[in-house]
Amino acid sequence: MPNSIVAIIYDTYSSAWLISFALLKSEIDKNNFGIISNYNLPLLNLFRAAEFVGLELKKELKDDNIAIIDVFGSKYGSRFEFKNVFYLNYVDPETINPKIDMIYEHEIKPILGNRTAFRVIYTLDGAALMLGENMTLKLLNQTIAVKTKLMPNSVLVLPINKDVVSQRFVAWITNISEYVIVASSKITEEEIEERLHLVKSPLEEFAPSTYTLWTTKGRKAERLRVKKLTPELGSLGKQER
Repeated sequence: MPNSIVAIIYDTYSSAWLISFALLKSEIDKNNFGIISNYNLPLLNLFRAAEFVGLELKKELKDDNIAIIDVFGSKYGSRFEFKNVFYLNYVDPETINPKIDMIYEHEIKPILGNRTAFRVIYTLDGAALMLGENMTLKLLNQTIAVKTKLMPNSVLVLPINKDVVSQRFVAWITNISEYVIVASSKITEEEIEERLHLVKSPLEEFAPSTYTLWTTKGRKAERLRVKKLTPELGSLGKQER
């Protein structure tokens, strides 16, 4: 839904960190506009991570389909000259939001045009490590309030590795999100078993549900596969998505 927040919560060994990139690729393919606030990786590593689901960030930057606010590169002096990649002159918790708002207003909005913005903070636990959990929550609340007016139809995606941050942090994000996806992994002697739980949605017909999650070969969004577990028997359902 427009003006909504999607939390994707996963653990250390889960492949669910790919979901935010897969969703972003899907939205760009629908002629929407992607915005990544990068707190986690050097820019070239971010490019490689997105390629796992066929998202070619370098191409999409060139084609004006995406913008990246590289907070990681700004903080640690890892800067590259790519079109539509923006940096902060200094990363300070007290001034970071006004600086990012200026980038949105003067750099991103002219590129965005009439398209819907699909925003990803990659990742929220990365922001918490960089800025502190309490400060990250404070800044996030400010961001939500400002962007509700500045980009009222946009969607905000918050991927979080729950093993990096506190339970209190995860609980707060779950509370403010309209959609909540929780992934859990289990390593056995034979394989890695993953479950994907859809636990929250504002849709009237929504009911919590659980799926098996696995990845296939190839570099495309469809490499992420899920199969619903039937609630009656707890066995694999027939519908695959």
